[in-house]
Amino acid sequence: MKVQDVTLTDEFKEIVQVGIIVKDIEQTKKAMLEVFGLEPDSGGESLYTHCLYKDGSYVDAPVLSAFYDFWNIQLEFLQPIGDVHTVWSDYRDMGMYGLHHVRFDVDNHDKANEMMAEKGIGIWMEGHSLFNPENRFTYYDSLDKLGFIVEAVTRNKA
Repeated sequence: MKVQDVTLTDEFKEIVQVGIIVKDIEQTKKAMLEVFGLEPDSGGESLYTHCLYKDGSYVDAPVLSAFYDFWNIQLEFLQPIGDVHTVWSDYRDMGMYGLHHVRFDVDNHDKANEMMAEKGIGIWMEGHSLFNPENRFTYYDSLDKLGFIVEAVTRNKA
C-alpha cells in the first residue's frame, strides 16, 4: 500500500532481474542445468569500462556472468574476477554470496538517482550498458538499509 503521493515506486516500477553473486560460475551453470534443465540464455566474461566507483575513481570492472530468462524475471549469476574494486568484488571481499541486487528498469535515470539520494542512498558504481551504450546502469549503496543492492538501468526507448 502506497502511503505517500510520490515515492520511489513511481520511478522504480518493475523488478526485472535478481542478481546473485557466486563463487564458481561454472558450478552454478551445472547446477542450473541439473536442477532446472536450463542452459544460460547469455553471459560470459565482460569488462565494463570507465565505471564511476563510489570513491569517485573510474574503474574497468571485469565479471563473469550467466543470464537465465525464465518465469517473468531474469536471474543473473555473477562471479567477480580480478582485483579491481567493483560492486561485485566488494561483495565477495565481504564474504557475501547469494542475493546481490534487485534490478529495476527506469525511464528517467537522473530522477532515479535524485530520488535515491533523497533517501540517503548513494551510488556504489555506475556505468553504461554493454548491450546499449546509451543506457546507464547504477548500483546503489543500499546494502545497510535494505540488505541488498538496488540496481537501476535506463529502460530502452520503444
